[in-house]
Amino acid sequence: MQPVSDSESAGAEMHRSIMIAFCDVLRATKLPPMEVMSLAASALGAIYKEVADQHRSDGGCPCGWKPDLHADVEALQAALAATIRAIPPADLRAMQAVGRA
Repeated sequence: MQPVSDSESAGAEMHRSIMIAFCDVLRATKLPPMEVMSLAASALGAIYKEVADQHRSDGGCPCGWKPDLHADVEALQAALAATIRAIPPADLRAMQAVGRA
């Protein structure tokens, strides 16, 4: 069995955190799931903007990332599309367990 990479571990943690937030908002607001998904996408866009703005500031960041809105949005859209195609249909009963974790 191969060790879990930092990227896989970070992805799993990000998924867990976002799923908990999604379930909490869904349960608390009773908004339709697609509206909550749209709110999540807007939040991700706001996070992108904040991080990109910091990387454009004087001195930049030692990580070397140079934000490119067009290319970055294309990459995020491609990641979303690829993930949706790759994930088998889920048993939504798991949402209750995740939301209470």
